[in-house]
Amino acid sequence: MNSYKFTCNSCSLAFPTGNDQRQHMKTEWHRYNLKRRVAQLPPISEDLFNSKVAGLGDAISEDEDEERNLSKKEKRRRAKEALLEKKNKLLALARDRIAGRGGLARIDSDGKLVVERKSVANEETKLKQGIEKEEEKIYGKDIHLTEEQLEDKLFEEKVKSKVDIPSDTCIFCNLKSKDLNSNATHMFKKHGLYIPEEKYLIDKLGLIEYLGEKVGFGNVCLYCAYQGKNLESVRQHMIAKGHCKIPYDTEDEKLEISKFYDFSTSYANDTRSDENVEADDNGQNSENDEDVVYASEIGLHLPNGLVAGNRSMSRIWRQNIPPERFLDEGQGTVMAAETRNLAAQYGRAAYKQSKRSWRSEKKAQDMNERRKAKFINVKPHFRDELLQ
Repeated sequence: MNSYKFTCNSCSLAFPTGNDQRQHMKTEWHRYNLKRRVAQLPPISEDLFNSKVAGLGDAISEDEDEERNLSKKEKRRRAKEALLEKKNKLLALARDRIAGRGGLARIDSDGKLVVERKSVANEETKLKQGIEKEEEKIYGKDIHLTEEQLEDKLFEEKVKSKVDIPSDTCIFCNLKSKDLNSNATHMFKKHGLYIPEEKYLIDKLGLIEYLGEKVGFGNVCLYCAYQGKNLESVRQHMIAKGHCKIPYDTEDEKLEISKFYDFSTSYANDTRSDENVEADDNGQNSENDEDVVYASEIGLHLPNGLVAGNRSMSRIWRQNIPPERFLDEGQGTVMAAETRNLAAQYGRAAYKQSKRSWRSEKKAQDMNERRKAKFINVKPHFRDELLQ
């Protein structure tokens, strides 16, 4: 009877115990044969595998192997630490140079003490060059540019990657239509691009071209000002987020596209004109104050004295507040006398007793009403004899 119960099909081996099999499967030889088996190649012996490994040349050191297995985040962190160490070294050299240290002391022929300064300029220059290279490697080549140079570079890149979107082409899917109106209809039905206050729009072509330039040249989302890397990225963002619309909520958003609108026609019903308004010498208008319409916290004050309130205050205007009563001297005296009479008739103890009785009566009344409401839909059963 064969005592080898544990086998390895990849290496064509058998083992007497399971521990031996597990130890074998942890070796590089087994892994190599496993890869050969996937590639439909026959397994090799252990001696041949060792000879192949020995012929590969110098083995990878442990440091290189560790660095190869590091993540990008860890590599970046180590590079920053090395850069910080170089900067600290450069700072220490600068401090030594300022303090006058770093020299050798010797006695001259005349017996005076002479300190020979050691030049650290070359070492500082090498460190600065190394630091600049490391910074460019970590943060990019734009790290040493000023803000103006960086803006100029970004503008040049935008000009090179500019994409002109014609007025008859869809801003979001690049579909070409017959004319401007059909393109606007397509963008409204397909992508939901609604043009606000369209009846006051006087330059529809300019508005569509402005939106196309904002997306094609600036690569900016129309709704949330998201800055994309290119035209396709900002298009995908607007379609995925549902930002294929013109913002028209705040005052700044309205002023952004105000040059394409003309709202002068909405003021045609104004009966007053500038010719009828003449200023006096004191800077006051000749109009009567009664003809002035002004707004306050409670509503709009009309010339006839009425106040037009907002619908948000409708609950307040619906209140039936009783008018304020103005009593003359005699009525006030009579009411004060009656109040003193009632206070003298009922003491504090009697008032508390009456209050308790009123509360109990109210409680009993509420309980009776709730009991009636419980059986309000209970009706006697009616049986029609003709249907028997």
